[in-house]
Amino acid sequence: MDEKKLIEQKIFNDTSSYRDIMNIPYHQSKRHLPMNQLDRAFQFAPFGALEGFNDLIKEKTDLYSRKKFTTGADDKIIILQLKYLQKHPLKVDVNYFNDNSGYYEHLKGFLQTIDWKKGRANFDEVSVVILNIRSIKLLNESNF
Repeated sequence: MDEKKLIEQKIFNDTSSYRDIMNIPYHQSKRHLPMNQLDRAFQFAPFGALEGFNDLIKEKTDLYSRKKFTTGADDKIIILQLKYLQKHPLKVDVNYFNDNSGYYEHLKGFLQTIDWKKGRANFDEVSVVILNIRSIKLLNESNF
């Protein structure tokens, strides 16, 4: 047995410290009736709020399975491009990952505003998460 298993066995299987109370008979209260099983189960009802949480995580995981994460160098380029577009209003083609559909989409338009705190860039009528942008290309020029 490895050392970890020995420690676990000693911690969880060693009942020697409880020998003085092991054989004491159970004391039934005369003031309070025993709690029925349904009421006892209701004590754990707050955990019921997590009931559909695993399904939600699986759904989001399925959506993000198609996402290709950018490198740090790509992120820096995209941020520089966004800063440039703040000062120079140019029409661009943005390739970004749509959180709702789980696919990459293209958006053609002008950069309106950037909320750096929320990490979002607003193009015409669409708000895009900056980290979901894969590329930004000018529509009129080949270099950017």
